Amino acid sequence: MTSTGAVPLSDERGLELFDAACRSGEPTLVATSLHLRAVAATGTVPPVLSALAPTPPRRAAEAGDGGVALRQSLAEMSGAEQSQTVLGLVRGEVAAVLRHPDASAIDTARTFQEIGFDSLTAVELRNRLGATTGIRLAATAIFDYPTPATLAEHLLGAIVPEAADPIAARLSELDKVAAMISTMAEDDTLREQLSSRMETIVAMWADLHRPERPDTVEGDLESASLDDMFGIIDQELDGS
Repeated sequence: MTSTGAVPLSDERGLELFDAACRSGEPTLVATSLHLRAVAATGTVPPVLSALAPTPPRRAAEAGDGGVALRQSLAEMSGAEQSQTVLGLVRGEVAAVLRHPDASAIDTARTFQEIGFDSLTAVELRNRLGATTGIRLAATAIFDYPTPATLAEHLLGAIVPEAADPIAARLSELDKVAAMISTMAEDDTLREQLSSRMETIVAMWADLHRPERPDTVEGDLESASLDDMFGIIDQELDGS
């Protein structure tokens, strides 16, 4: 609560404010104590408090780049590296919101509620991740995606759509290999080694998806005993 600017009231102070509210005759009052600098520092001042604690203009570095740099970095990574990077980002923001000194100590498999989040810190995390990734998350994100791991998976799918499509992700990996090979064309020795390796890979792929050859059944019949043959004939007659 204190990180958002709300300051706890003592019983005595609360009763004083209650008495003052009763004497004021105003139909609606909010009795609270605020640390206005802390409110402004959150960067998300509620409209009702904007006159009391206007949000200072953020510098470009603080405002973020809408996730442009993150997208560019992820585009150069493998699928596993992308997952680890986004998970690390979420873990770091979670630690920052909770004022935790060690992000690596955040258990990404535990729910946000288990590690200490409430509705206020959920909004703060949503805002921080939005500034970093450029993805607009709902205020209920930590309930829709209840662990840092599931939230990171959702973010990765939104930032890199092909990450949510296994086929597209694999084709993207092949595109990266093709781009890498194009830079090696001038090395004759390397080109021969690559050609041999690719021929082996293509042959392996063909074997994995080769349909059953017609002569397979014929070979089975040739190696069958008389008992096997009579068994096959009996099956055919029973089936008819």
